[in-house]
Amino acid sequence: MKKKWYKGKVMVITGAAGEIGGAICRHFAPEGMRFYLTDLASQMEKLKEFSEELEDLGAESAVGMEMDVTNQDQIKEVVEKIGKKENYIDILVNNAGYGNRTSILNGGSIEEVQKMMDVNFYGQWRLTQAALPYLGRPVRKPPKKNRNQREGQLIYIASSAGVIGVPDMASYCATKHAILGMADVIRLGYRIRKEKIKVIVICPAPAKTQFWNTTKDFRTWMNHYEKKGGIYSAITADDIGRAVYKASRGNKNEIMVPRWWALLRFIRSISIGLTDRLLKGTAAKENNK
Repeated sequence: MKKKWYKGKVMVITGAAGEIGGAICRHFAPEGMRFYLTDLASQMEKLKEFSEELEDLGAESAVGMEMDVTNQDQIKEVVEKIGKKENYIDILVNNAGYGNRTSILNGGSIEEVQKMMDVNFYGQWRLTQAALPYLGRPVRKPPKKNRNQREGQLIYIASSAGVIGVPDMASYCATKHAILGMADVIRLGYRIRKEKIKVIVICPAPAKTQFWNTTKDFRTWMNHYEKKGGIYSAITADDIGRAVYKASRGNKNEIMVPRWWALLRFIRSISIGLTDRLLKGTAAKENNK
């Protein structure tokens, strides 16, 4: 997308109060967009301050809105409110999510798996479906085969864990794999319908954020990961925000952050055993003896 395309366009983002959500918005704000920042009720005061920050950075406007991605009725209410005011949602960023070490071999409960799936996957499904009537705006010169052609972007924040497995995180990996599968099908559907709605999936490596503070053992896992360094070096929320902006500008389909992590996908395609040996080093100490 050319820089001038963004001015006055509408972005709706979930998990906007988090470090990654904030970093994403900061990279788009100088383009003069209108932001609808959604998050849980407990984050509204933070979003009020963040809205002012984004406007100082160049956003045309920024409004915080309460929305729980597990609440179907609330999602519908918020999306319809935005849709009636703006008519269109140009960029929808599905960012909300959480993780922990719920897994099969460590005795994780099915209830926790269901809870995580409800937020990380069903939440993105619910919001995408609710936003469809408003997603994208008519192109200036539509083709004869689709006079109602629309243009916009649907962005999913998945994870490198959605591409390759991570020790002790079966539940989290499953939710992120599900996002990649859903995004692939939506992307294909838009192509068949000759729409210009770009479906972009971002797959970040572990990042230095508060995301890991869900549980004590989850934080311990990340501390262990960071100490290893080298190819296991953690990225930052800003790295992810910058990657989302570049992917949007370049109309990419799916990117790993950092980009060289895409090599793991290639390595896995030729040797699952080698990939497993590389990832074994990220396992918690008690499982890595």
